Amino acid sequence: MYDVLIKGGRVIDPAQNLDGALDVAINGDRIAAVSRDISTQEGKQVIDAKGKIVTPGLIDIHVHCFDSVMKIALEPDVAGVKHAVTTVVDGGSAGEATFNVFPKYILPNAKTSVFCFLHLCSLGLIPEPELRGWEEVNLDGMAATIEANKTIIKGVKLRLVGKLVASAGIEVVKAAKKIAGQFGLPIMIHIGDIDKQVPASLTPECLNAMEAGDIVAHMYSGNQGGALRPDGTVLPELKAAMERSVILDPANGRSNFSFAVARKCLAEGILPTVIGTDLNHRCLKDRTYSLPVNMSRFMALGLDLNQVVAMTTINAARAIREEDRLGSLKPGMAADVSILELQSGAWTLIDTPGETIKIDQLLMPVTAIKSGEATQAEPVALPPRAN
Repeated sequence: MYDVLIKGGRVIDPAQNLDGALDVAINGDRIAAVSRDISTQEGKQVIDAKGKIVTPGLIDIHVHCFDSVMKIALEPDVAGVKHAVTTVVDGGSAGEATFNVFPKYILPNAKTSVFCFLHLCSLGLIPEPELRGWEEVNLDGMAATIEANKTIIKGVKLRLVGKLVASAGIEVVKAAKKIAGQFGLPIMIHIGDIDKQVPASLTPECLNAMEAGDIVAHMYSGNQGGALRPDGTVLPELKAAMERSVILDPANGRSNFSFAVARKCLAEGILPTVIGTDLNHRCLKDRTYSLPVNMSRFMALGLDLNQVVAMTTINAARAIREEDRLGSLKPGMAADVSILELQSGAWTLIDTPGETIKIDQLLMPVTAIKSGEATQAEPVALPPRAN
């Protein structure tokens, strides 16, 4: 007898090369079985997934959920289970001086699992732009914070913006790599400066310094210091980074995504490794909406359903080094499952420069099953219907 039985869905689990009509059984907080035609009598709770897509629990690799501390941050469950996403990763909202709010106040109140990147700036993203000078960097304080929160902190975040980065350049990147390397963690680097303070030449220099497992955020940014050279061609350093297994994340947000840049990169084979949203209050009801909507965006750009599921399950789990627990429906893995519905219709999406596209398929969140407990999705926002 199983505690939960998900019946009749199309199970897509790229980690196991599964794509077909299968049932998923759960006992406690673990996946118990994935098989055909499990009897409904074997489930204490049966969830009918007929006509739906069943995936490992979706992971949003880049959100801002430092709720009530960072002005634009969301509650984790708004980015998470309300949109059928079971795990979110905060993209550096907190620094060493503010991080303790996460384990003390935010994590205990969230159904969604939350991991974090620790910002190089001591206050994180409370001042914007951050890093006005070296006095905002405390490597000893960061080390103590990482040591005390090893199960939560998954890397070090740096944005290539602001006064210190503009003046000190690659030395700031080296500082981030130094503290991350001390703990064997990756760095996450935001490229693209909307304020145009940081020289565009720093981005290729930074990309050259990144190693396998490091993460480039906003890979399709059209801002200064983004993915393109001044002549409009794609930075060769971006493709070279991808080829040596640097992780590429679109992290769209409100200000960091261009359809035109994405098309240029995709035409050269520069695909996302993961799909993050950069979800926050600025883009929740405008350009980004949710992880399922962002997955739909990339399907409209030519990726297929299996690709976007891989990018938001096993690839994301590997990026945060949780692939032994998350990212797959293999028996014994955490009982994190996302149930989605692929709807047909017409919707409009818009990018940072203002280009709009119409999409005819939209992944709609239905249910999040987190550690074996089902939560019905409550989409906070959806893209507008196209005329």
